[in-house]
Amino acid sequence: MKRRRRGRRGDDAQAILETALVIPIMLLLVCNFIALMLQVSTQEQLDSATALAAESRFQAPNDAVDAEGAQCCPDPRCCNVASDATSLRTGGLPTGCRYAAETFYGTMGSARYLTWHTGPLCLTGGDSGAGSNPAQAALPYRGSPAGSEVACVVGSTDARGIVHPGFLDRSLNPPAGLHVVICDASAQLDFSRTPLAWGVFWSPLLHAHAEALPPPFRQ
Repeated sequence: MKRRRRGRRGDDAQAILETALVIPIMLLLVCNFIALMLQVSTQEQLDSATALAAESRFQAPNDAVDAEGAQCCPDPRCCNVASDATSLRTGGLPTGCRYAAETFYGTMGSARYLTWHTGPLCLTGGDSGAGSNPAQAALPYRGSPAGSEVACVVGSTDARGIVHPGFLDRSLNPPAGLHVVICDASAQLDFSRTPLAWGVFWSPLLHAHAEALPPPFRQ
C-alpha cells in the first residue's frame, strides 16, 4: 500500500511539473498568434487608409488651394486631434492634400500602439525611375507641415501659373508616362502598449504605399 501511495504521489508531482512547464509555453504561443493577427489587421487598415487618401485627392477641385489659416482635421470628431495649433495647417497648399490627410486620419482613427514615422504632408514631383521609394525624389511644397503621418505627392498649378507636377509613373501611357497621386505611410507596431506586452518582444515596421490614377475627364 505504501509503495502504491508513493507511486501515485510521484505521478501527481510529475503531472504538476509537466503542466507548469507546458502552460507558459502554450500561453506564449497563443499570445504571439494574436499579435500576428493584430499585425495583419493593422497592416490592412493602414493599406486601406493610404489608398483612400490617394483617391480622395480627386474629390478636390483642380488647382484649388487652401486659404491662409486653413487647418487639416480641426474637428476632433474627424481624426481625433485637438482643434488648436497642433492641427496640420494647410494654408497655401493644394486642397487635395488636406482632403487626403483628413481621409487618412479619419480612416486610421486613434491607434495608440503605433509609433509613426512622420514627414511632409504635401509633396510635388518624383519619378518612377528614381528608385525603390519614389517619394524620396519628391520635394515638399513650401510651408507643408512636416509632422504628418501620411505623405502625398500631389500635382497642381498655383495662382501664378507655375506647374507643380505630381508623381510621374513611366509605366503608364508610355513613353511619356502619367502624373498620378501617390501616398506613403509608415509606423512601428509597438506591442509594449498593448495587453500582449508580456509575451511579445518584437516591433514590426508597417508601411503602406498607394497610387491613384486621375479620372479620365481630368487627364
